[in-house]
Order: sequence, then structure tokens, then C-alpha cells
Amino acid sequence: MRPNLLLKMLTIAGLLLVLVIPLLMIQDKVIDRSQEAWQVKQQIARQVSGEQQISGPVIVTQRVRKQLVEKADCRRGDSCTVVEKRTVLESQIPDVLNVDGQLQTQMRYRGIYGTPVYRSLLHLEAVFPANWQKIKQPEQVLASRPSLLVLQISDLRGLVERPQILVNDVPLPLVETEQLPSGLGANAVAVQLPDELAGAFTVKVRLNLNGTESLAALPLAKETRIGLRADWPHPSFEGLVLPVEREINADGFTSQWRTNSLAAASAILCARGDGACGDASQALRVRLVQPVTGLLSSERALKYSYLIVGLTFAAFFLFEILRRYPLHAMQYLLVGLALAMFYLLLVALSEHIDFALAYLVAALSCCALIGVYLMAVLRSPKAGWIFAISLLLVQGLIYGILMAEDYALLLGALLLFAALTLVMVVTRNLDWYAFAVPGKAMAKAKSDQDDRHEQ
Repeated sequence: MRPNLLLKMLTIAGLLLVLVIPLLMIQDKVIDRSQEAWQVKQQIARQVSGEQQISGPVIVTQRVRKQLVEKADCRRGDSCTVVEKRTVLESQIPDVLNVDGQLQTQMRYRGIYGTPVYRSLLHLEAVFPANWQKIKQPEQVLASRPSLLVLQISDLRGLVERPQILVNDVPLPLVETEQLPSGLGANAVAVQLPDELAGAFTVKVRLNLNGTESLAALPLAKETRIGLRADWPHPSFEGLVLPVEREINADGFTSQWRTNSLAAASAILCARGDGACGDASQALRVRLVQPVTGLLSSERALKYSYLIVGLTFAAFFLFEILRRYPLHAMQYLLVGLALAMFYLLLVALSEHIDFALAYLVAALSCCALIGVYLMAVLRSPKAGWIFAISLLLVQGLIYGILMAEDYALLLGALLLFAALTLVMVVTRNLDWYAFAVPGKAMAKAKSDQDDRHEQ
């Protein structure tokens, strides 16, 4: 080996830095494709409807109250409070809320990217207490409008048909949006409660609702029970509490939630302000999760690209040291570019076929290319294919790390430890000083050859 050890190591380090450029370019491509997939998801949500969250039904009454307000420019000796009229929305939650729902799901695509959408049929039943007409601090009330029964739906475009709302099994007409109090927002569906209605009553609501990716309900009742069934086999339960019962299989899932006003105090307090509360963190939510996509898996695989290139270059370097066979920097670079090509092939193939198959095809192609090349470079078919098979084995180990998400750190650490152990064992008797000075390594090699001839 003619160049000294330090120069060779600096050359390899420089090549590793050069190979960072194509690997970063591939990572940028993955980011671009991920953004395109996200844009497709947004387009589908705009055309079908977005993620849905339901809150209610609750009773909302608009009242005019007199309130004492402090003056901003109050002078000493003057009265600092004045009586003002304020219009407020006051809400009343039901004692019991039962929700029963069925989801039918499908994938909607734009090109090669898609997102799950669903059609839901929901039946809500709420029981309101007998004292629902009781007014707090009635002496302050100057005027009241008729009470409304309000249901909030985050994206009204998802309504396949007008909701059916029955009070004591009597259907009531919907109040037009422009007639609703402004404080309710633009996502409210409401009916006016009959003037003669008194005492406890039951409300039934039927919703035929489309949505994208997730469905949630705010537990705005003293006792809330929700049951949901769907044909999607990959649910993710989120929000205030998890289901008390759930069953997931290849045909879909069923889930049951139970909660109360103590657990959902924050959402109920917010809703009692104006009936338009939409705190997503307080909702009971199920998300239709897509299985790990090719882009996500490719992005994770790219995180190990520097490890693969580094281990390959380390193996070449050890081959030079142990076999005293010089390899040119261009040969290092070409093998490194072949490894970078593996990741580009992986990203491209995983968009069209299953990730496992894409990984296998890309690994076999690139390892075969490297094996054929090294057969000529090393002037040994055996050495070339040993390198290629060893590289394929490492790629297989990396794939195992990718699939074992919870144990990725452990398996990665064990792989690095095994690589370091192998290097230390192989080089434990190596005289590194013999390779640090030009010419000394050649003399050492000649001496070793003479010793072998004498033996």
C-alpha cells in the first residue's frame, strides 16, 4: 500500500462527505413526494369533507342580561360601575347521551396517492332533565328568545341528507342558518323547541355523514355512551379517554366508550358558554390510520443510509489493510453511488408496489451490481460475491430494524456493536505503524512473504 494510512483515511472521509450530496437529494425527493401526498389528502378532504367532530345536542337560549361593568375612566369620588345590557348564549347539557354509529370506509385516490374516507350512519339519543327551563339569576334577565336544540358538526359539507331531529318522537323542522344567533358559528344545526314543551324530554337525531380520516364526538352530557362499528382494520383511538371495550380484526373494529361529566368537565364548561365549543383534545376520537406507506418506510430507511455506506467503506479499507491490495478512490466512489442508487430505486418502487417487495428488488439489484463490479476490481469472483452477499445480509438486518419500530434503537445498537467487534477482532494483531509510513508497509509485506517461503 503506497499511500500512508492517514492520507487514505482522509480520502475515505472525503468520499463519505461527497456521497452525502446524492443521499440528501434523495431525502429531498422523499419530502417532495410526501408533500404531494399531503396535498392530495387535502384536495380529497375539500371535495368530500374533512375530519368530522360532533358536539351536542345541547339546549341553547339567547338572553339579554343586565350586568355591572366598571368604567375605564373612573374618577375619584364618582360611581365606577354602570349597568349594561349584554346578549349572552346560555347552554344546558343532557343527563344522558347515547351514540350508536356504523362506518363504511373506502380509499379515494388522486393518481398514486390516496386517503381513507367514510360514510357514517349515526343515531344520537339524549335525555334532558325536567328542570331544563330553570334560569340562573332570573332577576338579571331582561329578555329571552325561544330555546334552540343545537348540534355542532365540524364540516357540514359531509351531510348526505338533512339531519332528522325528533323531540319526544315528534320531528321538528330545522332552523335556517341565517336565523341562528351569530355566536353559534357557521357549523350549527338547530331546531326550535316548542313553547309548550315542559318537563323531561328525549331527543333523537339521525345523521348520514361523510368524512375523511377521523370521526369524533364531544361527551357533552352527565353520562355519555358511544358505540361505533366500522369495516376499517387499522383504527387509532385518541382524545379524552380510550374505549372501555374494543375488538379489532381483519374485517374491521367495534368500540365502546363510557365517560361522565367529571371526566369531561373542561369540554362541558366550554360548551356551557355558548354551545359552540370544539375542543378537539376533549373529544372521543377514532382515526382511520393507513398502514405504513412506502414513502414513510423509505424515509426511515434513508436514516440508515450513512451507516450502510460507512460500513461498506470500512470493509473495503480492512480489505486493503489485510490483503494489502490497493483500491482507488474512484472505486470507493462508484460503490458508494451504487448504494445511493439503492435508496432511489426503493423510493421509486415503493410508490407502486408493496414496500417489502420494493426493498427486496432494490437490494438484490444493487448488491448484484456491486458483486459483478467487485469481481473485476478485486480480481476474485469469490471475494466480489462475498462482499455482495455480506452487503445483502446487512440490508436484510436494516429491513428487520425498520419493521421492528419499538426495538429499532436496540437492534441498531447491536448491529454497530457487532460491526465494531468484528473490526477489533480482525485487526487485533495488525501492526498499524507498518501502514502509517509510505514504503514501510511494502517492506513489511515482503518480510511476511519471505517468512512464508522459509516455512
